[in-house]
Amino acid sequence: MERIPIFILLSLAISAPAYAAASATTPATKNAVATTPRSDTGDTNHWLYVGAQLGDSVVGGLLGLQINKMYSMEVRYDYKDTVYEPNNTIRSSSTGIAGVAMFPLKLTDMEPFFVFAKVGYERTKVESTTTDPGIPTFFPATTTVTTTVRKRVTVGAGAQYDFSKNVSGRIGWNAIGSDHSANIAAIYKF
Repeated sequence: MERIPIFILLSLAISAPAYAAASATTPATKNAVATTPRSDTGDTNHWLYVGAQLGDSVVGGLLGLQINKMYSMEVRYDYKDTVYEPNNTIRSSSTGIAGVAMFPLKLTDMEPFFVFAKVGYERTKVESTTTDPGIPTFFPATTTVTTTVRKRVTVGAGAQYDFSKNVSGRIGWNAIGSDHSANIAAIYKF
């Protein structure tokens, strides 16, 4: 999968709420001013949410617990695309937990949305399988499996837009050690 430049994802994060607001606004409501994001309407029934996430060669899922309107905890599992090289295959996955803080934001003519910041801990497992075909009758074929586990702090930021009471979209950026990645996510709230 090709890497998505961060500036494209950030542009989408900024323009998506504006596009959704423009397409959903009727002439009668065009002059109305929204003062709070849709999810800040007093509805406190959504304490659990699930999501699917796509990023730089990564597909994953997340499970979140909303503590209050501003804070939540998330656990995440990501699977990276398998890398196939001659005589070598590399598989990688990561599991993490993070605290997320959401801040409502309203810009002039845009629909309200949230910006978020998160910090957490992640465990990444990389498995490399090397196959040597050997030389028949002289050297037998061999397979070597090497597993590397890294545990690191992760930080991130992004924007979230609530399409309805139950469905949200996110665009974000993560920094895990020296690795940086961008992602988009779809979230369903129970």
